[in-house]
Amino acid sequence: MRTYESMFITAPTVAPEAYDKLVGGFEGIISDGGGKVNNTIKWGRRTLAYEIEKFKEGIYTIFEFEAPGDLIKELERRYKLNDSVLKFMTIKTERKNRLTAKGAERRKAKQEHKAKRKKPGSDE
Repeated sequence: MRTYESMFITAPTVAPEAYDKLVGGFEGIISDGGGKVNNTIKWGRRTLAYEIEKFKEGIYTIFEFEAPGDLIKELERRYKLNDSVLKFMTIKTERKNRLTAKGAERRKAKQEHKAKRKKPGSDE
């Protein structure tokens, strides 16, 4: 199984009880499909970068989970079917983690190179 991160934005007009039910339903889809939800992050209400369906705000939620690849299609299909979901995105985090680690290695190498170039005893 691969690790994924899925974010969706719901309309700000969704009641808190309905929102909790919605999040629980999506977590259930992941669990029922053979996946495992590692973390659910509820960012809450945020201003959108641009208007979506005449809304200027949305409620952000992020799932970090492990699942087989075919489960992603079903999860995104359910996002599309739900009228409360304005936007969604799912990414593989393995690639994200690999690229983050690669960037950290480059920064470290660059800092070491600068440290070697600096002469001992100089006040630069």
